[in-house]
Amino acid sequence: MKDLTGTRLGQYEIVERLGGGGMAVVYRAVQQPLGREIALKALSSELFQDDGFVKRFETEAKTLAKLDHPNILPIYDFEVMEGNAFLTMPLIRGGTLRDVLNRGPVDALTAWRYLREIGDGLQHAHDAGIVHRDLKPTNVLIHTDGRAMLADFGLARGAGQPTHLTTIGLAIGTPGYMAPEQVMGHDVDKRADIYAMGVLTFEMLTGRLPFIGSNRMEVAYATVNTPIPSVVKINPNLPDELDQLLQKVLAKDPAQRPQTVRELLAQMARLPQRRAAPAAAASATPAGGVAVLSRPATTSNGPDTASMRAMPSAAPPPTILHGSPLPTPTAAGASTIRTLELMGVRPARARGRFILNSHFSNFVHVARDVTGDRWPEVAYAAGLVQYIEQDAPHDDQLSSPVESLSRLNEAFETIYGPESEDMIRAWARRATERWLADGRHGLGGARRFVPGRQRKLAGVVKNFSEAMDNVRGEHTHAWLQVDEHQFWLVNFSNMFALGRIKTVKSCHVWTSSIETILRWAGLANDWYVEEVECGSVTGTFDCAFAIRASETS
Repeated sequence: MKDLTGTRLGQYEIVERLGGGGMAVVYRAVQQPLGREIALKALSSELFQDDGFVKRFETEAKTLAKLDHPNILPIYDFEVMEGNAFLTMPLIRGGTLRDVLNRGPVDALTAWRYLREIGDGLQHAHDAGIVHRDLKPTNVLIHTDGRAMLADFGLARGAGQPTHLTTIGLAIGTPGYMAPEQVMGHDVDKRADIYAMGVLTFEMLTGRLPFIGSNRMEVAYATVNTPIPSVVKINPNLPDELDQLLQKVLAKDPAQRPQTVRELLAQMARLPQRRAAPAAAASATPAGGVAVLSRPATTSNGPDTASMRAMPSAAPPPTILHGSPLPTPTAAGASTIRTLELMGVRPARARGRFILNSHFSNFVHVARDVTGDRWPEVAYAAGLVQYIEQDAPHDDQLSSPVESLSRLNEAFETIYGPESEDMIRAWARRATERWLADGRHGLGGARRFVPGRQRKLAGVVKNFSEAMDNVRGEHTHAWLQVDEHQFWLVNFSNMFALGRIKTVKSCHVWTSSIETILRWAGLANDWYVEEVECGSVTGTFDCAFAIRASETS
């Protein structure tokens, strides 16, 4: 295959080869005169002589041009010139899902986040009438902001599109990820992509494919004929409910699978994250501790059995993944938030994927100051390496990924360990002080509030809730005055809690932020703040904070 490195195609200067396969090669190139780095995907010179391949390459470009979604890699341009057919796309530097899986199986929360993002992009393609047909880890790019992006729609086909563009004798798809009907050469629809989602789920949580063999034919035979293996037998930490779901998703008959990605994601959202620790294992733990199953280790021979570590806390209640319905309160432990909803708090569920740029930029800027020399460690742990030496955009656009703040919160806990609470509280206090000093928060001046400590606090809480709604771009915050001694704040889909499952209350950012606002308003001596219900503990990611009078007499 001809190497185009060092050459120029039109306005694109090709700098280096990034990778490729039998059909196309991807290069890093610079678009002139803009100086923008892009990815250039060029059809191989041999296949350029085949009109059918050029036509299919053009079809890929037209397919991508129809899709506009944050979890699908967009296309800039498609051209045929100087004996080359190529398309250009954004240059994604975060690697692929394959790079992630090469380090071993991932935990349930990480798997869920990737699957949710892949599924959102896939559902968008299906809604546009497009079937990917080659969903696999190397075709899932990881953006520097952490989100998964679907790429390589070279085998994609729209509903009703003729199949004569498929070259005879060429395997359409990748063994191991192809659905049984795809292996047998039958026409496929979106349910083949749903099957591939099941394969990705299986691989992310076990470290191996469901059907394996020494060659392509053995893998293809196993896909069609071998019973679906149990993930629990491979990784005993996984719940039985996952086995039951994958029996449907990987069914040989497409009619037995979930019929849409949306349906599949809804079923995944109801899965427990982990298998309950068996009684025998629990009795073997040190006094005062419980067995918590950790991420499976990886050896040179593949995934090893999961290790167990003791944690000095009570066993957490069964947790559910982000996106699942709110838990039904029971007599043994009714949900505080449900109770507040019955008292008049309007429930909300976040739909947006982004937050206000200025809010995110403020927290990144302060995190850099607070952490000092350790900021590169924190930034790498949070997947925010692009901000090691610079701030995020500081404007009033809603384009910062909402999950970035929860990852940054998690990075503080990872890097600072036992000291993390103090560091997080200092981070939140200084970020809130900077936000208040900026003056664009909409709270007004602290001295302009009406007199009377209850009326003044009511104004603070109301305006703060509305300001945070502005940060999210939608209603996700609510407040309620229960009596003269206490106010309540509810943060639905808490942006600092998303995806973080904990055994103890962990939303120190919000507690510290509310305390800082009370000091700013001159109310700190009269009221104190307590996190009553933590969404990281319940698995709902909805949090409730009580602001109570210091003296109730």
